[in-house]
Amino acid sequence: MKLRKSPKTVGQFVSEIEQEHLLIAAYFNQTIFANMAAPMGKSDSDKFAIEFVNAKLGDDIKSLKSVRDLYREYRDKQKSLESQLSLASSEVPNEIEKAIRDAEKAGKDVKRLGAKKEELYHEIQDRGRDISSLVKETSKLTIELSELEHLSKYLSCLVQIDTLSSKIEMLLQSERLAECVEKFTELSSLYITLEPSCCHNMVKYAKDTTLYWYKILKNKIASEFEEVLKLLRWPLVAMTIKAPPVQNPAEVKSKMEQLFKQLLKLQLPDSVTAEVEQLHPQLAQFSGIRHPILPLQLMIKPLRRRFKYHFYGNKQTNDIGKPEWYFTQILSWIRDHLDFLDQRIQPLLREAGKQTVDSKLEFMIGMVTMVMEKMLTDLPELMNDDHQFCHLVDEALLFDREIRSSYRYPATYPGSLHVLSLDKYFKKWLQIEKKFAIEKLDGMMSSPTAWDSQYRHIADVDELKVPECGESFMTLMLTITDRYKPLPHSSQKLCFLDLQLELLEDFRVRIIQVKDNTHNPLSDCFCSILNTAYYVTEVLREWSELVFFLQLQFYRMECNEHTSSESAESSDIPFGYTTVFEDMIALYDRLRQDMLKAIVNHVFTDVRARSKPYRDDRWISLPYQKEVNLGLSTSACEMLLVLKDHLLEVGELISKPLFNLFWEKMAQELNTFIYEEVILRNRFNHGGAAQLQFDMTRNLFPLFGEYTPKPDSYFKEVKEASTILNLNVGSAILLKEVLNSALHVPKKDVEKLTEARSALNDVGVYKLTLDQAELVLSLRTNLTT
Repeated sequence: MKLRKSPKTVGQFVSEIEQEHLLIAAYFNQTIFANMAAPMGKSDSDKFAIEFVNAKLGDDIKSLKSVRDLYREYRDKQKSLESQLSLASSEVPNEIEKAIRDAEKAGKDVKRLGAKKEELYHEIQDRGRDISSLVKETSKLTIELSELEHLSKYLSCLVQIDTLSSKIEMLLQSERLAECVEKFTELSSLYITLEPSCCHNMVKYAKDTTLYWYKILKNKIASEFEEVLKLLRWPLVAMTIKAPPVQNPAEVKSKMEQLFKQLLKLQLPDSVTAEVEQLHPQLAQFSGIRHPILPLQLMIKPLRRRFKYHFYGNKQTNDIGKPEWYFTQILSWIRDHLDFLDQRIQPLLREAGKQTVDSKLEFMIGMVTMVMEKMLTDLPELMNDDHQFCHLVDEALLFDREIRSSYRYPATYPGSLHVLSLDKYFKKWLQIEKKFAIEKLDGMMSSPTAWDSQYRHIADVDELKVPECGESFMTLMLTITDRYKPLPHSSQKLCFLDLQLELLEDFRVRIIQVKDNTHNPLSDCFCSILNTAYYVTEVLREWSELVFFLQLQFYRMECNEHTSSESAESSDIPFGYTTVFEDMIALYDRLRQDMLKAIVNHVFTDVRARSKPYRDDRWISLPYQKEVNLGLSTSACEMLLVLKDHLLEVGELISKPLFNLFWEKMAQELNTFIYEEVILRNRFNHGGAAQLQFDMTRNLFPLFGEYTPKPDSYFKEVKEASTILNLNVGSAILLKEVLNSALHVPKKDVEKLTEARSALNDVGVYKLTLDQAELVLSLRTNLTT
């Protein structure tokens, strides 16, 4: 389309433009939208064409020059799409034909393979029928062969056992003990190998054979070993008849070493050892109890014989009331033989590859086992005698402490306390412990010197001023702790802890009863009870932080959590850090606070009663004097003298930490009293204010200067009020104006309040509030309103 250049009217020009727009819209509607998958409706296509033309040409008339270019561009696109569609329509049939041919070929292959499968199936069925009879015959032969193989192995094992047994017998007849032991080791190893087998008869045969030769070899070697030990003068005990000197000591030593190593090798399997080496019936219930290694058992044997000779039967040394005799004997044997074991026996263990075996420990195991057996024999008879039972407990505790601390007998190995921890004996012990503790407590409380300090004449030692009763009670508590501390079971330790808590409560109730019968808070008895309460509190606080009591608290919390987890309310129980003595500390501390408060009130009441003349003094009319001419107010003399006497008296009666609490509380009470009863209830002229300041700074404060370098810090209200009363008139007037402008305005001004606070700080007033400072200023008679 080409626009003509001849002149036209505006109407003609607009008409031509509209026609060209319509032609372009019709063209695009035909060419562009004809290939869409879902053709639009007529109205939609017209709308799209119009929007397309408007977007491409816009409303600028000059843009109509590009219409031909748009026509050519979209006509080329149409031809390209038509050629592509034609090519696709010609290629598709060829691809379809190829796919059909491939499918037909695959179908033929499937039929061919199916036929082959059927052929193979029938062939397999025929072959199976042919060999089924052969399979049955072969299976029978296989089962028979397996049985024969098992029987062969069974017979082989029996032959091996019999062969080893025969060799041991032959070697034993020729006195070749070392080789006998080697063969026995092989026999023992064979039994260990056969033990899991289900051939019970064969396992029993191997076990019986092993035990048979063990007993024979053990007796044979043991007899020789004991003879050699005698030649070496073992055991090392005092002899009434002097033994002859050892002939050929080197040869004897060599023989002993050889036999010792043979005995080390002569070890039964663990499963058989328990049957052969049976312990005392009651000892078997203790975890970790065992016999020493075989050579040490034989070395302990003569000592065991001596022990039974002296401490069993009708011998005088077998006195049920003297358990310390056999405890001491065992400790002396241990002490006397440790060097020999360390120098002679331990090297042999190292040479035999038994580096982990400690000869001293094995020896002590045997010694302790003898003690435990003796205790188990005597305890049933002692159950009816409290004093003898308690004596045995004391000696058992000493023995256990000695052998574990001095000779390093491991805590994991059973000892004498394990016997006492048996249920029936432990209950008896706990019952007796409680009975004797209450008896001792009765004796402490009834003593005529119960409330006297043992060290009252020694100032350095008697800082806490603990009376005899309090110190004896805490010593009793410490003794109980030391007695149950080494017990093997935490649950039993908690039983003793509960006993201690019960005794602490009993003691607290007793001292409260004594206190209630003491009506004078400044009596020696009252103050001694206060010192006792404080001492018990502080000791319990220290104990609460000890590892032993922290472990007990942890175990108790675990038990409580386990118990509470079984109840429906377990989730409501809070978990927090506490100590085993927390509740008891709180009770004793409350008693201490109440008693100290009673002393403070008693002294303060006495001082207050002597203060009336001072409170009613003529502060408003006292003449002004220079400080060098001032003296203590006559009306204050009695009050301060009584205060001084009480401070000295209380300082002599109660402990230093308690006295520090006392004078601090007393200073607080006096500070409040003087501020409210003396200063705020009077008016002061210049002389009265100066006199008050002199009485406080030069007389009252110094009374407490002996106990603190800054006594005035405990009288802040009094000190600051005195400072305000003694300000220069000019400074006081300015301060009054600042306070008035800050406090007496309809709306509080933060800046003025800060300015007023700063003004007070400048004159040394920090404690008093703005209202209090203004009130103190109003008590001055020399300020104009």
